[in-house]
Amino acid sequence: MAVYAVSDLHGRDEAFREGLERIGFGDTDQLYVIGDAIDRGDGGIRILQEIKERENMDLIIGNHEFMMLNSVDPYGSVDLGRDSTLWMYYNGGHHTYDPYIELSRQERKELYQWLADRYVIKTVTVGERTFCLTHSNYDPAFENKRYSEMEYRDVWDMVWKSVYREEPETHAQDIYPEYPQYTFLTGHVPVMRARQTLGLLEEDFSILERGNLVNLDGGCAFGPDRGILCGALFLRLDDWECFSVPLRK
Repeated sequence: MAVYAVSDLHGRDEAFREGLERIGFGDTDQLYVIGDAIDRGDGGIRILQEIKERENMDLIIGNHEFMMLNSVDPYGSVDLGRDSTLWMYYNGGHHTYDPYIELSRQERKELYQWLADRYVIKTVTVGERTFCLTHSNYDPAFENKRYSEMEYRDVWDMVWKSVYREEPETHAQDIYPEYPQYTFLTGHVPVMRARQTLGLLEEDFSILERGNLVNLDGGCAFGPDRGILCGALFLRLDDWECFSVPLRK
C-alpha cells in the first residue's frame, strides 16, 4: 500500500488519469486530492465523480469547490447562488457547470451532499510522519473539520488565503513553523508563482518545500497553451518520490 497526494488538477482529467497510470495506482493505495479538482479544464465533474466513487480516494475542499458549493443548489436544481458570478465568470466555473447541469437532478444533489461532507483540513499519518492536508491556510481550530461543520467565512479564510499571496485580503501569516509536528501539504498557488514570490527566478516544475510547508500545485490552471512546463505533481508520501505529469497539447 502506498499513499499519494496531488493538488489543483483543475479539470485536467487527462493528466489525472496519466498520473494514476504513472504511479501504478491500485486498490490498496490511497490518494488525496488537496483541492481544486475542478474548473479551468472541462473534466472537473469526471474527476469529482471518480473520487466520489472510489473508497481509496478523497478530496480536500479548495477554493474552487468552495465557490461551487456556494453557487449550485443543494437540492439539485439548476438555480445559482451567492458565488455564481465569481465562480462562473472569473474563475473558470463554467467549465464545470456546463457538464454539471447535464447530470440528473438526483446526481447533482448527491454530488453536492458528497462535496459538503469533505474535509477542509485533514491530518493523516503515514509511517512515522503526520501530514496536515489543507488547500492553503491553517488554523488548528478547524483541524479535521468538514465543510458542512464550518461557517462560510472560516472556510473562505482556509481556502483563499496563502503565504504566497501578497494582497492584504488573501495574504496568510506564515504560522506553519509553529506546528513542527506536521508536514503541511498544500496547493492553491502554482509552484512557479510561489517561487517568484520567494525571489526565486527559475520556473521549476517540481514540488516546493519550505521547512514543513510543501506546495504541490503544478500549475494545471495555466493550461497547455501558456508556453510553460506545468501539470500535475503526484507525491508519494511513503518515500517522498514525486511523479510529474506535464500537460499535453
